[in-house]
Order: sequence, then structure tokens, then C-alpha cells
Amino acid sequence: MKAIGSIAFLLMCLDTAMAASPHVVDPDWPCQQVKVDTLSVASFWTGPAIDPAKTDWRQDAAVATLVAAITERKLPLDLAAARIVTFAKTADNQKQRALSLVFAGVFEVLNSERETVLGGLDRFGKRQKQLASDLRQEIADLRLAQAATPPDEENIATQTQRLLWDRQFFETRRQTLSFACDVPGTIEQRLFGLTKVIQDNLE
Repeated sequence: MKAIGSIAFLLMCLDTAMAASPHVVDPDWPCQQVKVDTLSVASFWTGPAIDPAKTDWRQDAAVATLVAAITERKLPLDLAAARIVTFAKTADNQKQRALSLVFAGVFEVLNSERETVLGGLDRFGKRQKQLASDLRQEIADLRLAQAATPPDEENIATQTQRLLWDRQFFETRRQTLSFACDVPGTIEQRLFGLTKVIQDNLE
């Protein structure tokens, strides 16, 4: 009876873990946060019109160096802001053009990083769904083994152990998901923060 109760509990946990949020359209998206596939420049930038994909910001060594530094998430935002301010002061009459290029670089780098994270989360969600399906099959197989007459105790023990291992693997992955699901939002917040500093120093 204890084994049957554990199986019922596991099924309930699987259903809860894999339940999609009501607003999620992508069936492989594993996070409760709303998935936004692409970011638009207009959502962040109110400065001079610019298309990050069509700029040559990498050709400007000073801009490229600054972008590489401030998009590094290990660099605290206040230190990144200080670097932008220093850069703006040295740009003189080219400040607006130079800072626009900095934004283009920041947007391209962080948006690309975010897209990579989204792709990883999609793959994670797809794999987690497959693991959940495999666990359900293992539970069904174990129930059949338990119902056999006479029961094969060695086979039951082997299947039970495999189920416990696979359940632990599934749960360990699920526990890492909370942090991973926060990463796209963290990237967006950095993009917003850097953009604000850039725009504040345009004039």
C-alpha cells in the first residue's frame, strides 16, 4: 500500500510540475513567466532613430570595448553606468552618435544573449516533458508488475529503484528551473538600466 501511495503522489507531482501557466502558448516553455520571443528597440530606446542590426558599432574600437565591458553581467550596474558617463565625457561633439552606437551594441549583445537563453529553456522544457512521460510509463509498468500473479519481486525491486532514480533526476532538474527562468528578465533589466544611463547622457 505504501508503494501505491507513493506512486499516486508522484503522479500528482508530475501533473503539478508540468502544468502550463494559463497564458503560455508555447507548449515547451517551462517557466511561469510570460514568454516574450523578441525585444523591440522602441520598448527601450527613445533617442535618435537607430537599427542595431544595421550599425557598424563594432568598427569603433572605443564603442566595442565599452559594450563588451558593460554587457558583462558580473559588472555591477553602477560601475557600468560610471563607465558610460566617462565615455560620454570623452566623446565631445560626437557624443550623440557615439552613445547611439553604444546602445546599438548593448541591445544587440544582450538581445542575442537573451535569445540563446530562451532557446535553452525551450530545450529544457521539451526534455522535461519527455522525462515526465517516461516516468508515467515507468509507473504504469511498475503497477503491472505489482499486479502480476505471482509477482516477480526481483523485477519489482529493479523497477522501483529505477523509478526512484529517474524521479530524483527529474526533481533535481525542476529545482534548477526557478533560477534559469529568471535569467531572461535579468537580461532585460540590465538592458533597460544601461539604456537609461545612455539616454541620460545624450545631451
